[in-house]
Amino acid sequence: MNKKICILTQSHLCRNPRVVKEANTLAKAGYDVTILTTFTYADLLEEDFRLIDKRVKLKGVINMIPGQAGKWYHFKERLRKRIAGEIIARLGIENAYALGYDYKRNLKAAINENADLYTCHQEISTVIGCKLIQRGFKVAFDFEDWYSHDLLPEANRTRPVKLLEKYEKQALNKGVLCYTTSDSLARALADFAASPLPKVLHNVFPLAERNLMDGKFLDRNDHSIPSIHWYSQTIGPGRGLEFLVDALNDVKTPLQLHLRGNLFGNFKEQLLKLFPAHLGHKIYFHKLVPHQELLSRIAEHDIGLATEEYTPDSRNLTITNKILQYMLGGIAVLASDTSGQKEVAAAAPHCVFLFRNHDRKSLVDTLNKLLSDKELIAEAKTNALQVSTEKFCWEKQEIMLKAMITSIFK
Repeated sequence: MNKKICILTQSHLCRNPRVVKEANTLAKAGYDVTILTTFTYADLLEEDFRLIDKRVKLKGVINMIPGQAGKWYHFKERLRKRIAGEIIARLGIENAYALGYDYKRNLKAAINENADLYTCHQEISTVIGCKLIQRGFKVAFDFEDWYSHDLLPEANRTRPVKLLEKYEKQALNKGVLCYTTSDSLARALADFAASPLPKVLHNVFPLAERNLMDGKFLDRNDHSIPSIHWYSQTIGPGRGLEFLVDALNDVKTPLQLHLRGNLFGNFKEQLLKLFPAHLGHKIYFHKLVPHQELLSRIAEHDIGLATEEYTPDSRNLTITNKILQYMLGGIAVLASDTSGQKEVAAAAPHCVFLFRNHDRKSLVDTLNKLLSDKELIAEAKTNALQVSTEKFCWEKQEIMLKAMITSIFK
């Protein structure tokens, strides 16, 4: 009988592609794979099913989709999570209910799966994974982020940070396998928990996704001036966009700036007031697209922008999927010099161009140099695809994942 692997997470798979890649790879390798998660939106659930291999069992332990969840259950869970957060904020009493919906139901469902191995993603699953270890199960942990060090202090007001730290240390010391996104984050986690060094599995995507690219130009209709692309779930403050737009006042070569994501409040109007259109620069706003289309839209442009911050620690240390997806799309990358992004630049020096974060002169100088040399951009595009093919693609990383999982069952 095939070994059973149960993957625990708490968000839609289309918003958590690392789980999708892991589940599909393990199912193709012959494992019996089940994912336990929370369903929140009907449209996202449809996208989840389009991404996941048909052999993977996807179960919504918690179903909060309006119209599918009972009204009382929906109300009760939202209220409980909110109260749990307020108790932390007002009384300092930490509890796992603030991390997600219905912690106890999640734990019970995981136990009932009776899997040969559990792999835990995200916050509440880290706590549940430690509870499973106490019951004698084998549990692996994927530290996609350093959860207790992933948000700024004001956002941590209602989060059980000390409780998370406690369970992260347990996970790092008692998990049968721990892995994360970069060497920098692996070293930091090991120091934090006085634990063995976690393995590294990069946030890359399959090279095969390039075969699905549509070759269309839907973002860009002007090829006479270079184009920069940035994307995130939200186009809003705190992402370095105001800094970038202000710096464009000193960028000599006219450019196009394409921003993709959900607009926050009146941020578009704020950004437009700062934008130096009088210098010939142009700005465009785009809605999010499904994952299957994103690579096509990235590939329309010349340069991908990765403006990660030094704080919180997790953002500084990790390598996000964004910088690696730009490279897979075959475009140059302009990136802030966080620890994680410096790792990528060291491995791909001819396609990733770093600037010192929050250093306007550094950003302007780097951008002016890049934009003034068409050959440099062309060579960077070629190099980006080459490095992706040789190192930063899922076809290379999944070999490591399968080897790590196989070693657990020997």
